[in-house]
Amino acid sequence: MPAFLPLQKEFGRISALLESQCLLTTDSIQSDQFLKAIDASAYFITIHDVEYYRPICVNQKLKLFYGFDRSVLQGLDHFYYLKTMHISTYYTLIESMAFFRNDQPGYLNLTYKLLNASKSWETTIGASRALIRDDRGRPKIAMTVMDVVPTAPSASQYERYATLTEREREIVGLLYGGMSKKEIAGRLFISENTVNTHVKNIYRKLGIGKITELSMLVDRFGA
Repeated sequence: MPAFLPLQKEFGRISALLESQCLLTTDSIQSDQFLKAIDASAYFITIHDVEYYRPICVNQKLKLFYGFDRSVLQGLDHFYYLKTMHISTYYTLIESMAFFRNDQPGYLNLTYKLLNASKSWETTIGASRALIRDDRGRPKIAMTVMDVVPTAPSASQYERYATLTEREREIVGLLYGGMSKKEIAGRLFISENTVNTHVKNIYRKLGIGKITELSMLVDRFGA
């Protein structure tokens, strides 16, 4: 996704800077030196505790965007996301939790609709990734690099997944369970041709072409 590439590049730059200054530790993320590093970015930056799913701090640019009094967000939990995010993009919370819980590779690229200090909604895109891992190697602290976009990009995978009908979800669950199309037809008392049509529609809606891709989505979002 070309629109997300500058965000990913900025993530890499900030991550390398923090590492060079020995700031990639849980004890350093609220320090003045850490905040100075993320404040230098031209993008919106949020640091999250993805183990307990709560915000830790934001950079100066995002603080001004929200109209916050401070950059360090002490005593806030996941309701922070619900208060700053439009209901139409609540799906990003589910995608984020699934991404870090399953420790998926690469970046999590999402679209958000956020409430600014003027109480207006603005569409942003963000790239997230683990920044610090715990003793077991699991994601502990993550960073999101965001920017405002004039128009919303195409629908996310979760939004497309949410458009599946009840019958399509039933077939997805059976495919994920290892059943063949012929077995599914017998199980649901429909023709194999009908199953084939449903599968084509499922793949078209999700923008995928094979069962392995479908299985990955089920692992993320459930059948």
